[in-house]
Amino acid sequence: MLPIVDNLLIEDADLRGWANLPPGPCSVLLVGGHFAAVGQRLDVPGAQRVDGRGCWLTPGLVDLGAAGREPGQEQDEDLLSLSRCAAAGGYVAVAVGPDTQPSNDDHAVTELIVRRARDIGLCELLPIGALTHRLQGETLSPMGEMTEAGAVAFGDADRPVRSSRMLRRALEYARSFGRGVVTQPLDLDLAGAGVMHEGPWSTRLGLRGIPAAAEHIAVARDIAVCQLAQGRLHLARLSAARSVDHVRRAKGDGIAVTAAVTPWHLLLTDSALCDYDANLRFVAPLRERQDREALLAGVRDGTIDAVCSDHQPWSVADKEVEFDRAQPGAIGLQTVWPLLCDLVRRGELDDTSLVRATMTMPRAILGLPAPMLRIGEPATFALLDPDRAWTLDNATNLSKCRNSPVWGKQLVGRALLTVYGGRVTHSD
Repeated sequence: MLPIVDNLLIEDADLRGWANLPPGPCSVLLVGGHFAAVGQRLDVPGAQRVDGRGCWLTPGLVDLGAAGREPGQEQDEDLLSLSRCAAAGGYVAVAVGPDTQPSNDDHAVTELIVRRARDIGLCELLPIGALTHRLQGETLSPMGEMTEAGAVAFGDADRPVRSSRMLRRALEYARSFGRGVVTQPLDLDLAGAGVMHEGPWSTRLGLRGIPAAAEHIAVARDIAVCQLAQGRLHLARLSAARSVDHVRRAKGDGIAVTAAVTPWHLLLTDSALCDYDANLRFVAPLRERQDREALLAGVRDGTIDAVCSDHQPWSVADKEVEFDRAQPGAIGLQTVWPLLCDLVRRGELDDTSLVRATMTMPRAILGLPAPMLRIGEPATFALLDPDRAWTLDNATNLSKCRNSPVWGKQLVGRALLTVYGGRVTHSD
């Protein structure tokens, strides 16, 4: 049984991300797993004290896309190890992708994920149901039954929806159940067998390229179909500058579209592939400097709504191979916070954008209530230190896999304490 947070006083931490409280230094008392007092210079004899100076007391991070691998691929990850990674990264809710074996394309698998999340109790796991049967893009899944079982959205993981007609039907069908559709925008014909961004570096490295047009053409198509269907569309893992332009215009036209980006695309460009590190092969490839700058600008101005972990655990056999044979993706739940803190220190991202992209907007996209810090309610929060140094290695990694571009490197920024439903899920 997880320990209840009790008689704990967090002193002088910066409140960030709460809908009912302004940002700024404050002390918070927790008793019996509940918020008991909030104020300046609280004096509570006998309470265990935590010096929160320099730390953020937040409602916790929320992730829009992680591969749970359960059922079917528990050797790479299961919902318990995924939840442990999430809690250690300061997450209190994670949307879990449908790319399991069998895929999450009926109510039974959805119910399994919801039940397992409840039994584990480390964070909220929110199933994204498969858009189509077996993720094949041919027959729509039973969205109504899956919605009743707990599906929060529908998508085919990293597989683009090839048929515009199918996408329209999916958006209309999902709308009738109050759900949105998640797509990975990519024109498969243009992408071909590419494994990285098409440009000078792909030529230099001798790797087949994916032109940026393969993404932004698909983004424009998906947005147009969304407008036609009057549905809700979420674009996962943007990587190209013109994609950001399309989303910005769509929002200006009142189209119900949201978008996400990974920390890797905000930090790196295709030049980082110079050593053929297979951990840097992603579903949406790293692109050029102007693309990275456009993505950062999109996060700052709110065009890009969220930063997602895109947590993709793969075994050594899947990753330690030639670059073009490696499975795309990296583990990421434990490293989103330090990577974004690095961008803040460099002046490329501001605190407000960080909160909006990791806490506020992901909640809104998933239909979760705005976070409130209210006296007497069960405590769910994360105490985050932007300056705590640590290293991702065998001692700290909680995933079953180790496919990370920052493995063995020092990171700065860590979750010190994560509490979910009044119980301590992670403590450093």
